[in-house]
Amino acid sequence: MAVHDQGRAPGSDAPTRTDPVVAAMSEVVGGPLGNHAGGHRWWTAARVLLGASALTLAAGMVSKGACVRSEWGREDQPYAQLCWTELAGTSTTAGTPPHVTTWLERLAGLFPGTGTVATTAALAVLLAALALLATALLVRVDPRRPWAAAGWALGPVLLVHWLSWELVAAVGVAVLLWGWTTGRAWAAGVGAGIAAAFALPVAVAFVGVIAVGGRARDRVDALLAAAAAYVVVTLPGRAQGDDADTGSIWQLLQQAGVEASTTTRYVVQLVVLAAAGAAVWRWVVRGGRTTPRTSARAGLVMLAAALAVAPTAPPELALVALPLAAIAVRRWRDLLVWQGLHLLSWVVTGWYVGGAIVPTVSDDVRSYWLAILLRVGGLAWLVVAVLRDAADPGSGDDDAVEVGRGEADPDLDLLTDAGHPRA
Repeated sequence: MAVHDQGRAPGSDAPTRTDPVVAAMSEVVGGPLGNHAGGHRWWTAARVLLGASALTLAAGMVSKGACVRSEWGREDQPYAQLCWTELAGTSTTAGTPPHVTTWLERLAGLFPGTGTVATTAALAVLLAALALLATALLVRVDPRRPWAAAGWALGPVLLVHWLSWELVAAVGVAVLLWGWTTGRAWAAGVGAGIAAAFALPVAVAFVGVIAVGGRARDRVDALLAAAAAYVVVTLPGRAQGDDADTGSIWQLLQQAGVEASTTTRYVVQLVVLAAAGAAVWRWVVRGGRTTPRTSARAGLVMLAAALAVAPTAPPELALVALPLAAIAVRRWRDLLVWQGLHLLSWVVTGWYVGGAIVPTVSDDVRSYWLAILLRVGGLAWLVVAVLRDAADPGSGDDDAVEVGRGEADPDLDLLTDAGHPRA
């Protein structure tokens, strides 16, 4: 029997009817939604997707099991066996997260057990709670498309990368989307500020999101809240990682013998972001109504451009794009193509860093260049998919509720849909 959502709003999206990939996947639970399907009072979108998120997180935890026995202590094993995690002190990048993470690690040390595994498990509990919060918020970003949050809850990127500090940034992005689309500008700003403290490229996504809908006063409130949150989080110490490092096109150029100065990097980054901003204005902001999907599209295009030219881009950084992609991208095919390319990049990166790929020629790094090109190619696929749909008048945005009207939902409950007018 198929899973259905009780009390769907008129004109709400039924993904099993509109998306061929989702329709095929739904066969395991009874097939696409029927014309005479009945709802169920308990099996709402939020509850189903929270359960799906929990399964995804559990699978992600199991995927790190290869490193548990060695307590992430072997030099190359975490990378060669694809079980590295920042929480255990193994990372593919030389960058460091904000200093506040050390406080969280000390707090985790107060839980029962000692050693790397115990600390990692305690931190995982905290991050898992945040990931579930992100699911609950994304379900409510677009009241007519609650199932769009499945792109986050069931995302392969979430499965393999959630045991990292980039998850905090991803949750901040979810707060940004939810806050802006429900008229809570201050909440949107706080989410963006915290996210930018953990992953600076989120700052440009923030600009894209608040460019859609809202009033000038809302934008000012969001900017002030973002600045305050960023300062508070980074005051003890900000994240470090400005040099060309893992996964970036600048590292590829450096290894290819093409040196790019810091000034050159900044100029290229500004040009790319300006081009992305122009595309957002032409095809997203001007081309459609101010809907939740439009807002997510604007943020995603800006973020993808920033990630493509970022000086450091470890695989885990893809997490910050996932909440935006889940809401912005119409077709699961495009979501899966992006994540498929990213996962190939992740595997090659891990094998390269762990020495599992033995070069045929001394110091041959071309296999690693493939990983970088796959990562950037996946981001380009996302941008093309978003701009193509934004330029398509039949994309369905006209059926969605406008955002940024400054009307907060007084009945919001993050953990249950009971009595919620948007359920």
